[in-house]
Amino acid sequence: MTMRLTTFLLAAALPGAVLAEGARLELDCTFVTACDAAGQCAPGHGPARFVVEPEAIDDDGTGLYTLWVDDGEGHTATGASRTGPFAWAPEEDVRMQLALTGETSALWIRQTLGTGGETPAGAEIDLMTCEVTF
Repeated sequence: MTMRLTTFLLAAALPGAVLAEGARLELDCTFVTACDAAGQCAPGHGPARFVVEPEAIDDDGTGLYTLWVDDGEGHTATGASRTGPFAWAPEEDVRMQLALTGETSALWIRQTLGTGGETPAGAEIDLMTCEVTF
């Protein structure tokens, strides 16, 4: 077992109050596959970086997080566990979700609701490989 995985498993077993103090999840990812709402997929390209920091979580990791994408501003996100999925809304008609799907993989869903704006409803789904650190 790798040191990172061992650290992750150990951290996941700790109570939320201990993890909430300064524990951060950092993902340095590369897009592997990009799919649209119609299910059309193509090879992905480019990097993405996510930083997820717990703010108010329970022992299972459920609660509020601050999430940054690349060098953008932090957004309040809700998390179902310490590994996601994390859900946030960076804009009024945009919803996003991020979930770790394995030791070195993640899924990023970007959904446009299309309510009242000029942009039609749609979604993009990206499968990524990631280096995960704490």
